[in-house]
Amino acid sequence: MKKSTVLLCIFGALSMGCSAHYKILSVPAMSMTVPSLPAGTAATAAGRVEAQFCTGDDAVVSKDANVGLIDEVVAKAQQKSGAQYLSDVTISGDGSCVYVEATAMK
Repeated sequence: MKKSTVLLCIFGALSMGCSAHYKILSVPAMSMTVPSLPAGTAATAAGRVEAQFCTGDDAVVSKDANVGLIDEVVAKAQQKSGAQYLSDVTISGDGSCVYVEATAMK
């Protein structure tokens, strides 16, 4: 009885850990289309945007087998929102997928 309870607890803890999102990075701004903005450039916040990119999804920006998951999820969020760049960016993951939450800037 004790052995099965311990195994059940271990299995439960491992399965919860595998499904939880973990923060990879947070940055003030990020773009896959604009390398830098000139000083004094003004943009308008266009609301929050969220996107996900998982291993095996069709690539948005990668043209070969080297797929950068963060690059792909940022590009996907920009395309989805029509943003020039993203601000207040948080990138997280869960093992096979990467997620972005940010403010779209136009």
